[in-house]
Amino acid sequence: MREDIEDVSAAVLHDRFPGMGGGERFAIEAARVLDAPIYTTYVASGTDLPDDVRVVPVRQDKYTSGLSGRLLEWQNEGMNPFETLSVSLDLTDAHKDLAEYDVLLESAPLSKSYVPDVDQTVIHYPHSPPRWLYDLFRDRLAALDYPGVGFAIRAYAKLWRALDKEGNDYVDRFVANSELVADRIQRYYDRTAAVVYPPVTGDWRTEGDDGYFVTWSRLAPEKRIDLVVEAFAGLDERLLVAGDGEQREELEAMAAGHDNVEILGYVDDVESLVARATAVVYAPRNEDFGLVGAEALSAGKPLLGVNEGFTRHQVVEGTTGLRFEPTVESLRETVRRFDPGAFDADEIQRFAGRYDYETFAEDLVTVVNRTHADAATERAAVDVDDTETPHVS
Repeated sequence: MREDIEDVSAAVLHDRFPGMGGGERFAIEAARVLDAPIYTTYVASGTDLPDDVRVVPVRQDKYTSGLSGRLLEWQNEGMNPFETLSVSLDLTDAHKDLAEYDVLLESAPLSKSYVPDVDQTVIHYPHSPPRWLYDLFRDRLAALDYPGVGFAIRAYAKLWRALDKEGNDYVDRFVANSELVADRIQRYYDRTAAVVYPPVTGDWRTEGDDGYFVTWSRLAPEKRIDLVVEAFAGLDERLLVAGDGEQREELEAMAAGHDNVEILGYVDDVESLVARATAVVYAPRNEDFGLVGAEALSAGKPLLGVNEGFTRHQVVEGTTGLRFEPTVESLRETVRRFDPGAFDADEIQRFAGRYDYETFAEDLVTVVNRTHADAATERAAVDVDDTETPHVS
Protein backbone atom coordinates (compact mmCIF):
# COMPACT_ATOMS: atom_id res chain seq x y z
CA MET A 1 0.00 0.00 0.00
CA ARG A 2 1.37 3.39 -0.99
CA GLU A 3 2.57 5.71 1.79
CA ASP A 4 0.65 8.99 1.93
CA ILE A 5 2.45 12.30 1.63
CA GLU A 6 2.78 14.00 4.98
CA ASP A 7 0.82 17.11 5.89
CA VAL A 8 3.00 19.45 3.86
CA SER A 9 2.42 21.70 0.89
CA ALA A 10 4.43 20.82 -2.21
CA ALA A 11 5.10 22.35 -5.62
CA VAL A 12 7.00 21.14 -8.67
CA LEU A 13 9.45 23.56 -10.30
CA HIS A 14 10.28 22.58 -13.90
CA ASP A 15 12.58 24.84 -15.91
CA ARG A 16 10.53 25.19 -19.10
CA PHE A 17 8.07 23.39 -21.39
CA PRO A 18 9.57 23.68 -24.91
CA GLY A 19 7.43 20.68 -25.87
CA MET A 20 6.35 17.43 -24.27
CA GLY A 21 9.49 15.36 -23.74
CA GLY A 22 10.47 12.93 -21.02
CA GLY A 23 11.34 15.67 -18.51
CA GLU A 24 7.99 17.37 -18.99
CA ARG A 25 6.09 14.09 -18.65
CA PHE A 26 7.98 13.39 -15.43
CA ALA A 27 7.03 16.82 -14.02
CA ILE A 28 3.37 16.17 -14.81
CA GLU A 29 3.32 12.71 -13.23
CA ALA A 30 5.18 13.97 -10.15
CA ALA A 31 2.63 16.77 -9.79
CA ARG A 32 -0.18 14.22 -9.95
CA VAL A 33 1.40 12.01 -7.29
CA LEU A 34 2.10 14.95 -4.95
CA ASP A 35 -1.16 16.77 -5.76
CA ALA A 36 1.00 19.79 -6.54
CA PRO A 37 1.04 22.64 -9.07
CA ILE A 38 3.89 23.05 -11.55
CA TYR A 39 5.72 26.36 -11.85
CA THR A 40 7.80 26.95 -14.98
CA THR A 41 9.25 29.85 -16.94
CA TYR A 42 7.06 29.32 -20.02
CA VAL A 43 5.05 26.85 -22.09
CA ALA A 44 5.85 26.85 -25.81
CA SER A 45 2.99 27.18 -28.25
CA GLY A 46 1.52 23.87 -29.35
CA THR A 47 2.41 22.09 -26.10
CA ASP A 48 -0.58 19.96 -25.07
CA LEU A 49 -0.94 20.15 -21.27
CA PRO A 50 -3.34 17.90 -19.33
CA ASP A 51 -6.41 19.45 -17.71
CA ASP A 52 -5.90 17.84 -14.29
CA VAL A 53 -2.56 19.54 -13.50
CA ARG A 54 -2.17 23.28 -12.83
CA VAL A 55 0.81 24.70 -14.71
CA VAL A 56 1.88 28.26 -13.86
CA PRO A 57 4.18 29.89 -16.47
CA VAL A 58 5.86 32.82 -14.75
CA ARG A 59 7.51 34.53 -17.77
CA GLN A 60 5.23 33.46 -20.62
CA ASP A 61 5.21 36.67 -22.67
CA LYS A 62 8.97 37.12 -22.50
CA TYR A 63 9.64 33.73 -24.13
CA THR A 64 6.76 33.45 -26.59
CA SER A 65 5.98 36.92 -27.96
CA GLY A 66 7.67 40.02 -29.30
CA LEU A 67 11.33 40.44 -30.11
CA SER A 68 12.48 38.62 -26.97
CA GLY A 69 10.24 35.67 -27.84
CA ARG A 70 11.70 35.37 -31.34
CA LEU A 71 15.22 35.40 -29.93
CA LEU A 72 14.62 33.09 -27.00
CA GLU A 73 12.26 30.56 -28.59
CA TRP A 74 14.78 29.66 -31.31
CA GLN A 75 16.38 26.28 -30.55
CA ASN A 76 14.71 26.37 -27.14
CA GLU A 77 15.55 22.82 -26.03
CA GLY A 78 18.89 23.68 -24.46
CA MET A 79 20.70 24.63 -27.69
CA ASN A 80 20.17 28.39 -27.40
CA PRO A 81 22.70 29.83 -24.92
CA PHE A 82 20.72 33.06 -24.52
CA GLU A 83 17.57 31.15 -23.63
CA THR A 84 19.42 28.84 -21.24
CA LEU A 85 21.02 31.75 -19.39
CA SER A 86 17.76 33.68 -19.33
CA VAL A 87 15.80 30.72 -17.90
CA SER A 88 18.43 30.19 -15.22
CA LEU A 89 18.33 33.85 -14.16
CA ASP A 90 14.54 34.00 -14.19
CA LEU A 91 14.32 30.92 -11.99
CA THR A 92 16.41 32.42 -9.17
CA ASP A 93 13.27 34.10 -7.80
CA ALA A 94 10.71 32.55 -10.20
CA HIS A 95 7.39 33.29 -8.47
CA LYS A 96 6.55 34.86 -5.10
CA ASP A 97 4.09 32.06 -4.25
CA LEU A 98 6.86 29.45 -4.32
CA ALA A 99 8.12 30.69 -0.95
CA GLU A 100 4.86 29.50 0.65
CA TYR A 101 5.45 25.79 -0.08
CA ASP A 102 7.07 23.46 2.44
CA VAL A 103 8.62 21.21 -0.23
CA LEU A 104 9.89 22.00 -3.72
CA LEU A 105 10.52 19.16 -6.13
CA GLU A 106 12.82 20.58 -8.81
CA SER A 107 12.65 18.88 -12.18
CA ALA A 108 15.43 19.36 -14.77
CA PRO A 109 18.87 20.94 -14.22
CA LEU A 110 18.06 24.65 -14.49
CA SER A 111 15.39 24.49 -11.78
CA LYS A 112 18.26 24.25 -9.29
CA SER A 113 18.83 27.99 -9.88
CA TYR A 114 15.92 28.84 -7.57
CA VAL A 115 17.00 30.38 -4.26
CA PRO A 116 14.71 28.84 -1.63
CA ASP A 117 13.40 30.19 1.63
CA VAL A 118 15.47 29.03 4.63
CA ASP A 119 12.68 26.75 5.90
CA GLN A 120 11.93 25.06 2.58
CA THR A 121 12.92 21.49 1.74
CA VAL A 122 14.40 21.21 -1.76
CA ILE A 123 14.54 17.91 -3.65
CA HIS A 124 16.30 18.06 -7.01
CA TYR A 125 15.59 15.57 -9.80
CA PRO A 126 17.94 16.73 -12.58
CA HIS A 127 17.48 13.76 -14.99
CA SER A 128 21.26 14.21 -15.36
CA PRO A 129 23.90 16.83 -14.63
CA PRO A 130 24.07 18.92 -17.84
CA ARG A 131 25.82 16.53 -20.17
CA TRP A 132 27.31 19.18 -22.44
CA LEU A 133 29.16 20.52 -19.38
CA TYR A 134 30.45 17.18 -18.16
CA ASP A 135 30.52 13.73 -19.79
CA LEU A 136 29.75 14.94 -23.33
CA PHE A 137 31.80 18.14 -23.16
CA ARG A 138 34.70 16.87 -25.30
CA ASP A 139 32.32 15.46 -27.94
CA ARG A 140 30.47 18.78 -28.23
CA LEU A 141 33.73 20.74 -28.27
CA ALA A 142 35.22 18.57 -31.02
CA ALA A 143 32.23 19.35 -33.24
CA LEU A 144 32.63 23.12 -32.77
CA ASP A 145 36.39 23.58 -32.28
CA TYR A 146 36.99 26.20 -34.95
CA PRO A 147 39.60 28.98 -34.52
CA GLY A 148 38.45 31.22 -31.68
CA VAL A 149 35.18 29.32 -31.18
CA GLY A 150 36.76 26.59 -29.08
CA PHE A 151 38.27 29.11 -26.67
CA ALA A 152 34.93 30.92 -26.27
CA ILE A 153 33.10 27.64 -25.64
CA ARG A 154 35.63 26.56 -23.00
CA ALA A 155 35.25 29.90 -21.21
CA TYR A 156 31.44 29.74 -21.45
CA ALA A 157 31.41 26.17 -20.11
CA LYS A 158 33.71 27.06 -17.22
CA LEU A 159 31.36 29.86 -16.18
CA TRP A 160 28.36 27.55 -16.44
CA ARG A 161 30.01 24.85 -14.31
CA ALA A 162 30.49 27.41 -11.56
CA LEU A 163 26.84 28.50 -11.79
CA ASP A 164 25.65 24.89 -11.97
CA LYS A 165 27.54 23.85 -8.85
CA GLU A 166 26.48 26.96 -6.93
CA GLY A 167 22.91 25.67 -7.02
CA ASN A 168 23.92 22.45 -5.24
CA ASP A 169 24.11 24.41 -1.98
CA TYR A 170 20.33 24.90 -2.06
CA VAL A 171 19.49 21.18 -2.46
CA ASP A 172 18.57 18.97 0.52
CA ARG A 173 18.38 15.76 -1.50
CA PHE A 174 19.31 14.72 -5.03
CA VAL A 175 17.21 12.09 -6.76
CA ALA A 176 18.39 10.30 -9.92
CA ASN A 177 16.35 8.57 -12.60
CA SER A 178 18.79 5.64 -12.75
CA GLU A 179 21.88 4.24 -11.08
CA LEU A 180 23.90 5.61 -13.98
CA VAL A 181 22.79 9.18 -13.25
CA ALA A 182 23.35 8.63 -9.51
CA ASP A 183 26.96 7.83 -10.38
CA ARG A 184 27.25 11.05 -12.42
CA ILE A 185 25.83 13.09 -9.52
CA GLN A 186 28.39 11.52 -7.20
CA ARG A 187 31.23 12.12 -9.66
CA TYR A 188 30.48 15.69 -10.67
CA TYR A 189 28.69 17.04 -7.56
CA ASP A 190 30.09 14.81 -4.78
CA ARG A 191 26.55 14.17 -3.55
CA THR A 192 24.72 10.88 -3.06
CA ALA A 193 21.36 10.45 -4.76
CA ALA A 194 18.34 8.25 -4.23
CA VAL A 195 17.11 6.46 -7.36
CA VAL A 196 13.48 6.81 -8.46
CA TYR A 197 12.76 5.45 -11.93
CA PRO A 198 10.43 7.57 -14.09
CA PRO A 199 7.04 5.90 -14.58
CA VAL A 200 5.96 4.09 -17.71
CA THR A 201 2.49 5.25 -18.70
CA GLY A 202 0.31 4.20 -21.61
CA ASP A 203 -1.28 0.99 -22.85
CA TRP A 204 1.85 -1.09 -23.40
CA ARG A 205 0.94 -4.65 -24.37
CA THR A 206 1.73 -7.53 -26.68
CA GLU A 207 -0.70 -8.72 -29.35
CA GLY A 208 1.49 -11.08 -31.31
CA ASP A 209 4.22 -10.78 -33.92
CA ASP A 210 3.68 -9.32 -37.38
CA GLY A 211 7.31 -9.84 -38.37
CA TYR A 212 8.85 -6.36 -38.05
CA PHE A 213 11.34 -4.66 -35.75
CA VAL A 214 10.55 -1.18 -34.47
CA THR A 215 12.41 1.79 -33.04
CA TRP A 216 11.06 5.19 -32.00
CA SER A 217 12.28 8.42 -30.41
CA ARG A 218 13.15 11.98 -31.37
CA LEU A 219 15.06 11.75 -34.63
CA ALA A 220 18.17 13.43 -33.23
CA PRO A 221 21.86 12.49 -33.60
CA GLU A 222 22.28 11.31 -30.01
CA LYS A 223 19.54 8.70 -30.53
CA ARG A 224 21.59 7.09 -33.35
CA ILE A 225 18.59 6.09 -35.44
CA ASP A 226 20.90 6.47 -38.46
CA LEU A 227 22.98 3.56 -37.16
CA VAL A 228 19.85 1.40 -36.88
CA VAL A 229 18.62 2.35 -40.36
CA GLU A 230 22.02 1.68 -41.93
CA ALA A 231 22.21 -1.72 -40.24
CA PHE A 232 18.77 -2.83 -41.43
CA ALA A 233 19.43 -1.48 -44.93
CA GLY A 234 21.90 -4.35 -45.21
CA LEU A 235 19.46 -6.98 -43.87
CA ASP A 236 16.27 -8.64 -45.07
CA GLU A 237 14.41 -7.95 -41.83
CA ARG A 238 11.73 -5.26 -41.81
CA LEU A 239 12.28 -2.09 -39.73
CA LEU A 240 9.71 0.56 -38.83
CA VAL A 241 10.96 3.91 -37.50
CA ALA A 242 8.50 6.15 -35.61
CA GLY A 243 9.21 9.71 -34.55
CA ASP A 244 10.10 13.11 -35.93
CA GLY A 245 12.99 15.51 -35.59
CA GLU A 246 15.98 17.15 -37.22
CA GLN A 247 17.29 13.95 -38.86
CA ARG A 248 14.08 12.91 -40.55
CA GLU A 249 15.03 13.95 -44.08
CA GLU A 250 18.46 12.38 -43.71
CA LEU A 251 16.92 9.12 -42.53
CA GLU A 252 14.36 9.12 -45.35
CA ALA A 253 17.22 9.50 -47.83
CA MET A 254 19.06 6.59 -46.19
CA ALA A 255 15.95 4.40 -46.37
CA ALA A 256 15.23 5.24 -50.02
CA GLY A 257 15.69 2.16 -52.17
CA HIS A 258 15.37 -0.24 -49.23
CA ASP A 259 11.84 -1.62 -49.16
CA ASN A 260 12.37 -3.22 -45.75
CA VAL A 261 12.94 0.13 -43.97
CA GLU A 262 10.06 2.57 -43.41
CA ILE A 263 10.30 6.04 -41.83
CA LEU A 264 6.79 6.62 -40.46
CA GLY A 265 7.19 10.04 -38.88
CA TYR A 266 5.24 10.85 -35.73
CA VAL A 267 2.91 8.01 -34.69
CA ASP A 268 0.14 8.95 -32.26
CA ASP A 269 -0.55 5.38 -31.08
CA VAL A 270 2.96 3.95 -30.88
CA GLU A 271 1.74 1.39 -28.31
CA SER A 272 -0.28 -0.42 -30.99
CA LEU A 273 2.73 -0.37 -33.32
CA VAL A 274 4.89 -1.98 -30.64
CA ALA A 275 2.19 -4.48 -29.65
CA ARG A 276 2.54 -6.33 -33.00
CA ALA A 277 6.34 -6.03 -33.30
CA THR A 278 8.87 -8.85 -33.16
CA ALA A 279 11.28 -6.81 -31.04
CA VAL A 280 12.38 -3.25 -30.27
CA VAL A 281 15.78 -1.86 -31.31
CA TYR A 282 17.32 0.98 -29.28
CA ALA A 283 20.77 2.50 -29.82
CA PRO A 284 21.02 5.88 -27.99
CA ARG A 285 24.36 7.36 -26.95
CA ASN A 286 24.92 6.79 -23.20
CA GLU A 287 21.22 7.11 -22.35
CA ASP A 288 20.46 8.45 -18.85
CA PHE A 289 17.43 6.22 -18.36
CA GLY A 290 15.84 5.28 -21.66
CA LEU A 291 12.06 5.48 -21.53
CA VAL A 292 11.84 3.70 -24.89
CA GLY A 293 13.61 0.68 -23.42
CA ALA A 294 11.35 0.65 -20.36
CA GLU A 295 8.24 0.95 -22.55
CA ALA A 296 9.40 -1.88 -24.80
CA LEU A 297 9.89 -4.18 -21.83
CA SER A 298 6.52 -3.14 -20.37
CA ALA A 299 4.98 -4.33 -23.63
CA GLY A 300 6.70 -7.70 -23.17
CA LYS A 301 8.88 -7.18 -26.23
CA PRO A 302 12.54 -8.27 -26.38
CA LEU A 303 14.90 -5.29 -26.42
CA LEU A 304 17.89 -5.25 -28.75
CA GLY A 305 19.78 -2.55 -26.86
CA VAL A 306 23.13 -0.86 -27.27
CA ASN A 307 25.72 -1.95 -24.72
CA GLU A 308 26.22 1.45 -23.07
CA GLY A 309 24.44 3.93 -20.85
CA PHE A 310 21.49 2.73 -18.80
CA THR A 311 20.24 0.74 -21.79
CA ARG A 312 22.77 -1.99 -21.00
CA HIS A 313 21.14 -2.40 -17.57
CA GLN A 314 17.70 -2.80 -19.13
CA VAL A 315 18.92 -5.75 -21.20
CA VAL A 316 19.40 -8.98 -19.28
CA GLU A 317 21.16 -10.98 -21.96
CA GLY A 318 18.97 -13.81 -23.19
CA THR A 319 16.10 -12.91 -20.83
CA THR A 320 14.87 -9.41 -21.70
CA GLY A 321 16.84 -9.05 -24.94
CA LEU A 322 20.28 -8.92 -26.52
CA ARG A 323 23.02 -6.31 -26.38
CA PHE A 324 25.07 -4.98 -29.29
CA GLU A 325 28.02 -2.61 -29.60
CA PRO A 326 27.35 0.78 -31.22
CA THR A 327 28.43 -0.31 -34.71
CA VAL A 328 26.46 -1.29 -37.78
CA GLU A 329 28.07 -4.72 -38.03
CA SER A 330 27.47 -5.55 -34.37
CA LEU A 331 23.78 -4.69 -34.69
CA ARG A 332 23.47 -6.73 -37.88
CA GLU A 333 25.07 -9.73 -36.20
CA THR A 334 22.74 -9.35 -33.20
CA VAL A 335 19.67 -9.28 -35.44
CA ARG A 336 20.90 -12.37 -37.28
CA ARG A 337 21.31 -14.38 -34.07
CA PHE A 338 18.10 -13.11 -32.47
CA ASP A 339 15.50 -15.86 -31.97
CA PRO A 340 12.11 -14.45 -30.92
CA GLY A 341 11.01 -17.88 -29.72
CA ALA A 342 13.69 -17.80 -27.02
CA PHE A 343 12.00 -14.96 -25.10
CA ASP A 344 8.95 -15.03 -22.84
CA ALA A 345 6.72 -11.93 -22.81
CA ASP A 346 5.45 -12.56 -19.27
CA GLU A 347 9.00 -12.81 -17.91
CA ILE A 348 9.97 -9.58 -19.67
CA GLN A 349 6.96 -7.78 -18.22
CA ARG A 350 7.77 -9.03 -14.72
CA PHE A 351 11.23 -7.48 -15.07
CA ALA A 352 9.59 -4.23 -16.25
CA GLY A 353 7.52 -4.05 -13.05
CA ARG A 354 10.26 -1.84 -11.57
CA TYR A 355 9.15 0.88 -14.00
CA ASP A 356 5.41 0.77 -13.28
CA TYR A 357 3.45 3.77 -12.06
CA GLU A 358 2.68 2.54 -8.55
CA THR A 359 6.34 1.81 -7.86
CA PHE A 360 7.24 5.33 -9.03
CA ALA A 361 4.53 6.93 -6.89
CA GLU A 362 5.47 4.97 -3.78
CA ASP A 363 9.19 5.71 -4.15
CA LEU A 364 8.63 9.42 -4.82
CA VAL A 365 6.35 9.92 -1.81
CA THR A 366 8.80 8.05 0.42
CA VAL A 367 11.68 10.29 -0.70
CA VAL A 368 9.63 13.45 -0.13
CA ASN A 369 8.48 12.40 3.34
CA ARG A 370 11.90 11.27 4.54
CA THR A 371 13.77 14.23 3.10
CA HIS A 372 11.36 16.74 4.63
CA ALA A 373 11.49 14.98 8.01
CA ASP A 374 15.30 14.88 7.97
CA ALA A 375 15.54 18.54 6.94
CA ALA A 376 13.12 19.58 9.70
CA THR A 377 15.18 17.63 12.26
CA GLU A 378 18.38 19.33 11.11
CA ARG A 379 16.81 22.78 11.28
CA ALA A 380 15.49 22.05 14.78
CA ALA A 381 18.96 20.99 15.88
CA VAL A 382 20.40 24.26 14.54
CA ASP A 383 17.77 26.22 16.47
CA VAL A 384 18.71 24.42 19.70
CA ASP A 385 22.40 25.14 19.11
CA ASP A 386 21.64 28.80 18.56
CA THR A 387 19.85 29.07 21.90
CA GLU A 388 22.73 27.40 23.74
CA THR A 389 25.54 29.34 22.08
CA PRO A 390 26.64 32.45 24.03
CA HIS A 391 26.67 35.60 21.92
CA VAL A 392 29.07 38.49 22.30
CA SER A 393 27.32 41.81 22.52
